[in-house]
Amino acid sequence: MSQAVAAPVLIVIDALDESGEAPSRERILRILAGNLDQDSSEPMKLPANVRILVTSRLLEDISVELDAAPHVRHVSMDALPAQSTENDICFYISKKLVGPRIAFEDEHFRELAQKADGLFEWARLACEYIKSTNKAGVDPMDRFEDVIAGTSESQIGAHLLDDMYHRILAEIVPEDTKAIARVRSVMAQILASLEPLSMSALTAIRRHFPGISSSYKVELVMAPLGSLFAGTSDPHTPIRPLHASFYDFLTDESRSKKFFIDKSLALGGLAFASLRVMKAGLRFNICSLESSYLPNSAIPDLEQRVKEFIPPELSYSCRFWGTHVRTIAFDASLAKEVKAFLDDERLLYWLEALSLLKGVGGLLVTLSSIADWVQVRGLTTFLRPTDSHCVLVAGSCRVY
Repeated sequence: MSQAVAAPVLIVIDALDESGEAPSRERILRILAGNLDQDSSEPMKLPANVRILVTSRLLEDISVELDAAPHVRHVSMDALPAQSTENDICFYISKKLVGPRIAFEDEHFRELAQKADGLFEWARLACEYIKSTNKAGVDPMDRFEDVIAGTSESQIGAHLLDDMYHRILAEIVPEDTKAIARVRSVMAQILASLEPLSMSALTAIRRHFPGISSSYKVELVMAPLGSLFAGTSDPHTPIRPLHASFYDFLTDESRSKKFFIDKSLALGGLAFASLRVMKAGLRFNICSLESSYLPNSAIPDLEQRVKEFIPPELSYSCRFWGTHVRTIAFDASLAKEVKAFLDDERLLYWLEALSLLKGVGGLLVTLSSIADWVQVRGLTTFLRPTDSHCVLVAGSCRVY
């Protein structure tokens, strides 16, 4: 081959993940990884002028085989600039929506590309829907407006990707009771979290959930879901859906059916966990500042210190614990943990952490919401004044 073709040769294997079940691509993965072929005692070698480009969703068998190969260069879609992806989708749409009956302009292509939110599959389905005007009286522009508004009752709008979501989840989630329960529990935590968190932060918080093993790893659930989420290839990158419609799909039981996620399942766990994360992580002078007399603005490396000493799970808990407590019904065991927190020196450590995180503005809101949570049950003396650092009276807080 190298003698017949001296010029560079590029072989493209597009959508390797669509080649079938994992066993069906086992051999090609071994070849691509440069491992010994079962039918030969010699390793597979390609001519020096040959390069292979493989595109794929981040499925576990593909990642395991290719990640360790030293000659394989990995490029994640997560690392590509959002604007670059949007430009590519816009170009794709401009080529798909061409025809004698279609009179779209550049601004229409850009609108659709923005609506696609980085997902080519959404753009493909949208273009197919807009072009399918084989019914009397149907105008492509009407369908375009349906897509943009998301109001059509047909296959477009909120239901455009449902079939794809069902297919992908059916491939990834096994028919195993324990596995399905884990998926639902982790996904409920992600949906109930008030901002995107990385797999490492989700795991750190999850280990403080009541009844959850301290060795449990969120990666067990999220690593195979790279086709639906960004951030699954890096434990420190926030987990986000590749398209915003996926969260809507998961939380609508009429659409997701057996894949429905009830995020209320994680609300109690997040309330307990946020308090316990602070109990374990807060300490005096958490950022090791040399002087307490300087304002935060006078500390040149404060931002770096915050990143180093306040991990994401602790930052999240400090800012949102009150909100999570308030969202669940009154629970005596949780109330005891709240009281222990407010009666302890950790309260002062929390105030310091909030200051470093530039979150002091939410202090009164948090404490007022906790007071309301207690008083809704008529337990106004539950957090009564003691030798505590904080006194809750009629929904207000004074810090001494």
